[in-house]
Amino acid sequence: MDDERLRPLRVVVEALAADFGGIRTYVENLLQTWQQTYPQDRLLVVRRPGSDLDTGDHARRELRVPAPATVGRPLAQTARTNAIVRDFRADVLLATLPSTTLIHPSIPVAVVVHDLRHELRPDQFSRGRRVLRRLSYGRAYAVATGFIAVSQNTLDDLHRLHPSIRGKPSVVVHHGGDHVGSWPAATRLGPAVAFAHHTNKNPDLVVEGWAEAQRLGVGLPPLLVLGVSPHLRGSLARLIDQHELDGQVTLAPYLSEEDFRRTMAEAAVVVLPSDLEGFGLPVIEGMALGKPVVIGPDPGAVEVAGGHATVMEGWTAAALAEAVERAAASPPEAIEAARTWAQTFTWERAVRETRSALGELLAPGGLD
Repeated sequence: MDDERLRPLRVVVEALAADFGGIRTYVENLLQTWQQTYPQDRLLVVRRPGSDLDTGDHARRELRVPAPATVGRPLAQTARTNAIVRDFRADVLLATLPSTTLIHPSIPVAVVVHDLRHELRPDQFSRGRRVLRRLSYGRAYAVATGFIAVSQNTLDDLHRLHPSIRGKPSVVVHHGGDHVGSWPAATRLGPAVAFAHHTNKNPDLVVEGWAEAQRLGVGLPPLLVLGVSPHLRGSLARLIDQHELDGQVTLAPYLSEEDFRRTMAEAAVVVLPSDLEGFGLPVIEGMALGKPVVIGPDPGAVEVAGGHATVMEGWTAAALAEAVERAAASPPEAIEAARTWAQTFTWERAVRETRSALGELLAPGGLD
C-alpha cells in the first residue's frame, strides 16, 4: 500500500541506552529518517535526563535510571512504561535494546536484538554483568510481541539459544550506512584504524598483527586504535613497547563525533577483527567511504560485508598482517564494488522495514 495511504502510527521508542557507540548511531539515524519518510507518524522518544541524543522534532520523555543502569533501567521502565504509553496513546512500543518493562504493557512490544555476546562470549563480561543481562534480556524476550534483528546471524543465534520464542514474529532489518554522506570528504591519507571500545574488537590481536608485519618486513600503514578504555590502555601500551611499535601504533580514547568522522574519512584501511559482531557498522561505513576493510571470519561481519571485505584466514597475528597487506593493495574496481554494495544499506530502507514489522504486530489489518 502507498505510504500516503497508511494511517498515522504512534510509537514509543525506548532509547535509554543510546548515548554512545553503534546504538547511538542506529537510534539517531532511525529517528531522523523516520521523520523524513513518515511525517504523519508520531514518535515519543524515552531517554535519560541530560542525554544529548538527537531526537529531532520527535516528542521526548526523560526517565531517570538509578545506578547501576543494568538493573535500574528495566526497573524504571517497569515503573513508568504503562503510564507513558497510555498518556501518549501509543500503538506500539519499540525497545531499541533488549531491556524493557518487566510487565507486558497494553500494546505490542517490538524488541531490537543487536547480538547475544553475553551468552556466546561470556568470558568478555564479569559474572555479575552476565547474570544481570541474562535476567533483563531474558525477561525482555518473554515480554516481546516480536523481534527485529540487525542481521540474519543475530536472528539465528536468538532462535538457537532461545527456542521458545521461535513462534513470535521476527524480521531482519539491517542498519543503514548512508549517514557517511554527511561526513568529511574521504581520502586514504591517514592511518589504518582499529577499535578497542569492547574486548570483542580484539585490539591486542591488531597490535600483534602490526608487530608480525614489522618482523616480516611487510610495510603496513601506521595504526590508530580508537576508543581505548582506561582498563585496556595499560596492557596495550605494554604490548606496543614490547614490540617496539612506538610511532607506528597510537592509542586514542573515545573521540568526539566530529573527530571520529574525520578520522574515518581519512583512514587508509578499516580493521575490524571482531570475534562477534551483530552488524558491524564500521564495515559498511568503511566501504561506503571507499576504504579497504579487513574483518575476521565472524559470521555476522561476513554477512554484512557481502564478500567485499578482506577476511582473515584465522585468528592469528600472521593472518591479520597478511589480510591488511592484501586489503591495502585492493584494486580500484574492488573498492568501487564494495562501495556499491554499501550503498544498498540505507536508513530509509531500515525505517520502512522497521515500520512494516511494527505494523505486522498490530492486528487485525496491520497499518492499512
